[in-house]
Parts: sequence; structure tokens; C-alpha cells
Amino acid sequence: MDFRLLVRIFIQTYSLFLLHPLFWLVVFLVGMQYNRTIKTEKQVFGSAKFSLWQHTLIAALSGLLGGLLASALLVFSGISLVEIGIYYVWPLALLFLLVNPRYLCFAYAGGVVGALSALLRLLGAYFPVLSSGLPADFAAINIPGLLALIGILHLTESFLIAISGHLYPSPLYLKTEKGVVGGFSLHKFWPLPLVGLVAAAVPEAAALSAEAARMPQWWPVFASSTAVPAGQALMYMMFPIVAGLGYGDLAVSTDPKQKSKSSALNLGLYSIVLIALAFLALHYPPAIIPAALFAPLGHELLIILGNKREFAGAPLFVPPLQGVRVLDIFPGSAAAKAGLQGGDIILTVNGLETGNYYFFQNLLQNAGPFLSLRVIRGEEEHSLLIKRRASEKAHAGIVIVPDKGVPAFMEVRQLNFFSALSEKLRRFTSK
Repeated sequence: MDFRLLVRIFIQTYSLFLLHPLFWLVVFLVGMQYNRTIKTEKQVFGSAKFSLWQHTLIAALSGLLGGLLASALLVFSGISLVEIGIYYVWPLALLFLLVNPRYLCFAYAGGVVGALSALLRLLGAYFPVLSSGLPADFAAINIPGLLALIGILHLTESFLIAISGHLYPSPLYLKTEKGVVGGFSLHKFWPLPLVGLVAAAVPEAAALSAEAARMPQWWPVFASSTAVPAGQALMYMMFPIVAGLGYGDLAVSTDPKQKSKSSALNLGLYSIVLIALAFLALHYPPAIIPAALFAPLGHELLIILGNKREFAGAPLFVPPLQGVRVLDIFPGSAAAKAGLQGGDIILTVNGLETGNYYFFQNLLQNAGPFLSLRVIRGEEEHSLLIKRRASEKAHAGIVIVPDKGVPAFMEVRQLNFFSALSEKLRRFTSK
């Protein structure tokens, strides 16, 4: 195995992402998504917690690390991207997007395409009329390779969630069965530069004359299905591609770091099982349809159980019996500089009791630039002095836990695919 040559070709190909216009387009789209988060924070809290460049820079740097991991796994697996039916998966994924944005995911579209391809391939052997009107390459999709790609992308996503999913959480007010509580929205988007592989049959003389690395006998793990005529050799070529990954979660009964850690672990386990099923399907064809169905069904079950567990737990961010509890502090604000922390209970502002949400907001708006706070942190009482800027007149960088009097809140409805589709169709037909 020409390891040094392989690494050099890999690095040269990966570095081409800097010249890839699609990469910068994805970075721009990621920035637009974060800009929406910033606008929402300004509307609800009067200020944004973090700037656009902070969000985008962390996303880009994390995406570069994730791209290296995913690219190494793609090259290791030897998946030829022209054989896995991406041109069928993408249109279906876009259709699923119309049902609900969270279904814009290869786990759903790829699993459905893989299962249909395998089913038609099976039935076509007995009923040729079923496959006569379909493109020949649909039945020839390398389904184990497609499922392995989905598993690799989700394993990469679990890695990105683990290293950056908890960063820059956005505070929110959420209506639950237990009333309106505080929480955090964990939304992340990553541009993902990748090194992909394409297998092609070329004349043996051309393969020998090209600068190529010899690979070990066991490679590729997911072998190409390309037929190799006599006098030709199968050659794999690396080329740069770009993808985007997204993650959305809510932290209500756990803090953002714990939530992202558990989400990363569960998604990582799902990914490993899916890759293992893809490998099984490669060597045991009867496992192809169950493996393909696991991709969407396992992913959906992962989300349903995660949400159920999060909302079944006792909310962390609820009002105290006395005073108001701090949900979050905006970095760089007057409150942050004064040492106020999330979880602190504010008893008085300039000697006046804070009371509830409304009374506390009125105290902030009517007070001068100096705020003298009496605060309980754990078992200890502290006195803090905040000197706020004119731009912080309404909030001073403090987000408190809501109570029943909060004027605006978010409500989450947990719908499965068919419920979401039914609701979408009902809205469409009612217009």
C-alpha cells in the first residue's frame, strides 16, 4: 500500500474545498440560518447573545474537522458515489422537506430509495413488468454503499454535536404540560467539505501510467458494482464535494452540555448499527430491505424517544418560590461583567423585591444605569452592582426564567411523518 502517496492525494483533494464555490455557498447559507436565530433573539430579548461571525466561524471550523473525519471514512469504505443513487435521493429529500424541515435528511430519503430499489429488484425477478418502465440504474443502486454513506454522515454529525452542539445555546420560553418553562434551543449548521470517490473502468495501460496508490487486498470495504471488461481495470478517483449538516434540539430537563452529549452518543450508536447493517447487507442480500428500513425508522425512533425523555423529566429552569431565577446571561453584557450567573436567584433590585416576571422587567426599565442586586447562589447570598450601558436599558443582558405571566413563548408539537403529512395536505386543500 502506497500510504504516503495516498495521504498526499487525499490532502491535495481535500484542500481544494477552498476553491470550491459550493463550499462558500453553503457557508453563506449557514450564516443565513444563524442570522435568523440572531433576529429571533433580538425580537424576544432585545439583544442577540452572540454575533453572526462567532456562530459562522465556529460552524466553519467544526465543519472542517467533521469533513476530515467523514472523508477519511468515505475513502476507507471505498464507496463510489456515482453508484448509490444520489440523484434519486436528493429529489425525494426535497419532497420530504415540504412535509417538515426535519425530514430533509438522507436517513429518510435514502432509506426509502434503498428499500424501494431492493423491493423492485426482488419483485422484478418474478414480475418483469414491474421493472420494465423504470430506469435500469434504479434497480442497480448499490444499496449497502448508500446505507454506509448515510451511517458515515450521521456518525460525523454525532462527532460535531459532541464537540460543538452545546456551544452558543439560545435561551427560549417554552410551553409544556408543566406550564411555561425556560429552556435552550440547540441549533447548529455545519458546512462539510468532503473527499468523495468515483469508480470507473479504464484501460489497464492508462491505470498503470497514472499516479495512483496501490491499495490492500481487503479494500474497498463496500466494493463497486461497476462491471470491468477484459483488458480494463477498475480505478478509483478522489474528487472534492461539499455537503451541509444540521442539528436541532431542545434542552428543558437537562442543561445544554448534557443534552448535546446524550444526543451525540445516541446518534453515534445509531450510525454504527446502520453501518454494521450495511456491511451485513453487502454479504447477505436478504438483509438489504431490513437494513434500508432501519435507516428512516431507527432515526425517527431516536428523535421520538429523545423528545419524550426530555419532556418527561422535571424542567430545570422554573421560577423559584421567592424572587426571579436567571436563565441566561449574555456574554459581554453589564450583568456578565458584574459576575451574575445562570441559576442565580435575584431577590431585590435597588432594594425593591423582584416579585415576578413583569415586576422584574418594570424594575429594570424604570431604574437608572446602576443596579444593586441581592442574589442567592446556592446556599450563599451575594450583593452585585451592575453598571449598564444605555443600549441595555431594557434587559442589562439578563434573561430570567419565565412564569405564567410571560407575554410570548414557544410551543412544540411532536408530530410523526404521517401526522405532519396529513396536516400539510389539510392546509393545502383548505386554501
